[in-house]
Order: sequence, then C-alpha cells, then structure tokens
Amino acid sequence: PAAVEAAPAALAAPVRKRLPKSRPSITTSFTVGGAEGYMTAGSYPDDGLGEVFLKLGKQGSTLAGVMDAFSMAISISLQYGVPLETYVSKFTNMKFEPAGMTDDPDVRMSQSIMDYIFRRLALDHLPFERRAALGIYSADERRRQLETGSYEEVADDELPEAESLRGGSPAAAAVEADASVEAPKVVAETAKPAPATAHTTAELMEEITGSSVDAPLCFTCGTKMRPAGSCFVCEGCGSTSGCS
Repeated sequence: PAAVEAAPAALAAPVRKRLPKSRPSITTSFTVGGAEGYMTAGSYPDDGLGEVFLKLGKQGSTLAGVMDAFSMAISISLQYGVPLETYVSKFTNMKFEPAGMTDDPDVRMSQSIMDYIFRRLALDHLPFERRAALGIYSADERRRQLETGSYEEVADDELPEAESLRGGSPAAAAVEADASVEAPKVVAETAKPAPATAHTTAELMEEITGSSVDAPLCFTCGTKMRPAGSCFVCEGCGSTSGCS
C-alpha cells in the first residue's frame, strides 16, 4: 500500500488574553527633565500588567501621536504574553532628551522618558527578585542597603538566635532580668562615643555643616551623590546625572 503522508503538526498560535471591561489601574503623573506626562497602567484582576497608556505633549502633536502608537503596541504585546521584564531590560538606560531630574523619589534621575517609564512599571508590577536582577530598587530599599548592607527587609524569623530564645525558662528569665538591670551601668562606664565616619564628600559636608546636603541618591548603587557644577557625580560608582 502507498505510504500515507503524516499531516503536518499544527503550529501553536499565540492567544491574546484581553482585559475585562472593568479592571484595576494606576495613573501616575511624572516630570522628566521639565517635561510633564501621565501614565495609566491597567492590570488583570488576578494581577499582572495588561495595558499602558501614555499622555505626553499637546493633543495632536507628533510626540503625543507617537506615544499613543507606542502605548497600543506595548499593550497588545503584553496581552499576547510578552513578559514585562523583557521591555524593562530593553528600555531602561536608553538615553535621549528630555532627561535629568524627576519628581519621583524612587527614580530621582532618568536618562530618558522611556528609562523612567519602565523603571516605574518595574517598581509597581515586578516582584523584588526580578527587579533586583535588573538592578532596580526603590528609595526605601536603597536606604535599607546603606543602613544594613542588604536591599531585602529582614524577616522576624531571621532575627539573631538570642532574640528568639527570650522568655524560655523562669530561671533564664530571672538571669536576663538581672543582667538587664546591670547592663546600663556597664555600658555607661565603658561605652565611648563612636567617631563620626563619612564615606563620601556629601556625607562629610553634612557632618561639618550640620545640615543635609541637597543631593540625590545614585540610581545605580544608591550612594549619595555630590554636586559638580550644575550636575551630580557619584563617588561610589562614577555615575553622573547625565550632564557632565
């Protein structure tokens, strides 16, 4: 008998997952290098970004039209399953004007509008582990890293063992109570004021003048930057605010 040709396997086609008519969304106003704009990010009810709308420039202008087209392209691709972190890795650190200072405490410096938008989307919609792999942290996380050496918040079950052993046996509790009474006296006799330590020029100026230096945190490593003319320079990693 003649050989029967096998039917070609059907190729799996991507399926678009549309958002429901009513969905949660976040509208963020932003300023990048003096340019004002608005971003609305809509999510699926079970979490997950599904659409982005950007309003920038005057209605009817070329910039406004380009932003509308860009928003539709990103929204449709998200609904077809393209991961948000794919766009974050591609569009962050993209450089073009307008750029510079923003009004967002989590993203103080931005190299372009695209850089700011996808950093903000990552902070709002990506878990910490994925953001950390991309080097994107909030202001609180950068501050925590400077204070504790870790971007992650320490959980209760990760406290030192001595903390977890409190309140064990009555005898141990009595010993701890006696120690706590005598501890302040010992500390008062032996403790010495720790010398002030400054790791950057900005911190040294704060110790000398007694006032806070008006400088942003570095968006790369979190170190406080120092003024350099009309710009800012990070002494930790060498990054600049984009104009020097």
